[in-house]
Amino acid sequence: MLIRQCKDTFIRRFSDIGYITNQLTKHDLNFNETGADFLDKISREPKRIDLIVRELLPLFQDISFEELETDFVEFVEGLEKMGFIITGNTLDELNAKEPSFSYQMANPKTSLYDFTSPDKNDVLTESAEFFNEAFRKEPRIFGLQIEVSSRCNERCIHCYIPNKKKEKGTDIELSLIKRVLDEAREMGTLQLTLSGGELFLHKEIASILYHARKNDFSISILSNLVLLRDEHIPLLKEINPSLVQVSLYSLKAEEHDAITLVKGSFGKTKNAIEQLVTADIPVQISCPVMKVNRKSYKDVLIYANNLRTKAYTDFIMMAQTDYDVNNLSQRISMDETAELLSDMLEFDLDYKNTTLTRQSKSFDIERYKKSSVCGVGINSICMTANGDYYPCAGWQGMILGNAYKQSLNAIWKNSEQINELRKVTYASFPKCVECEAKDFCAMCLVRNFNENNGDMFKLTKHFCDVAFLNKKMVDEYLKTEKDTRKIL
Repeated sequence: MLIRQCKDTFIRRFSDIGYITNQLTKHDLNFNETGADFLDKISREPKRIDLIVRELLPLFQDISFEELETDFVEFVEGLEKMGFIITGNTLDELNAKEPSFSYQMANPKTSLYDFTSPDKNDVLTESAEFFNEAFRKEPRIFGLQIEVSSRCNERCIHCYIPNKKKEKGTDIELSLIKRVLDEAREMGTLQLTLSGGELFLHKEIASILYHARKNDFSISILSNLVLLRDEHIPLLKEINPSLVQVSLYSLKAEEHDAITLVKGSFGKTKNAIEQLVTADIPVQISCPVMKVNRKSYKDVLIYANNLRTKAYTDFIMMAQTDYDVNNLSQRISMDETAELLSDMLEFDLDYKNTTLTRQSKSFDIERYKKSSVCGVGINSICMTANGDYYPCAGWQGMILGNAYKQSLNAIWKNSEQINELRKVTYASFPKCVECEAKDFCAMCLVRNFNENNGDMFKLTKHFCDVAFLNKKMVDEYLKTEKDTRKIL
């Protein structure tokens, strides 16, 4: 019997913890040391189960070949039922069983992440929560974002990247990004996000994508898609991205173009989205809401739903990385936010389900105080086209190191700034710990930093106001639902 992992499955090992995830089903599992040893032997190349068991036998004492084979086969059967691996007697049988993404599927992989853990002794807790705990104790780069080009062909009025950087931008050197990708893979990085500026401005984007696939990352691509060409379609099919994320601000061309400041960008972006859908390449549509398009986001969500793609809305803007806050003039007012939240609780199912679930969870205040505010320096890092490393893409006022001078591993372990960031927890914000709206807060270190001249600890009143408004509206929504049930 042959076994191999599916093309959408990724396996990593973090010390004694084995991790397997599938970007098609959005399921993932963590295993203890025994499961990690088993996962180590599963790869993209087909292997005979009996040969794998013989490789494993020296790792286990006082167990026969037959007993170990029984345990491994049971392990494999569980993984196959969940769609992580495939088995078969021949290569043709394996290839015939390989699942592939299609918009004709019952559940396209653009749906929300679903972290699951069957009730087995060797399976740990829900993955997101587990990794938050594990990586806080032993920081690892789970996710890496790389700005392939700082140049951009749009000038979006709300963007946190200053226009001067886009105009005088540069493209990352191919040799540099290849080295960094190799370093990241050696460190166990799983998720890779490639962005800009606009990444399709890079003339060697194909080479970059192929090298990323060679290193077996789960790849996400952020692009405005204006420059998508026919020749990019087979390239994207081959590198098999987890998703391609694009911003679509309105279904009215004049509104979308008024935000990008590029006439004709709406038509090119919309056509590219539909081209990717036709080619069965997963697309995720982002629709940031601002004054220009606050009445139009529902049309974008309906459009995305009709295409069977995932779409989401974000209404909290971030100041520019040089502390310029002029772009925040596009931020919607509190009254407009209230109107938007009311619509989202009725119309945006992802937002509604996430918000109401958050409201219903029990709260451990001591655990909350010890928790990291976000994953920067804990499980993620970002590099820009000139080789500078930042905590995240929007946090370009804090340089952690430079790839031309240091290895990724050296920066991750030794950067003074990154080690200071790791000390920041919710306990660093006493007012937040006591705040009754903390469950609904979108407080973010980089948003604090950019909006307050580099002070990450200074809270921005707007975020607090939005949190209390969000709580108020959710409370009212739940009360109305409760009263309705009583009547019925």
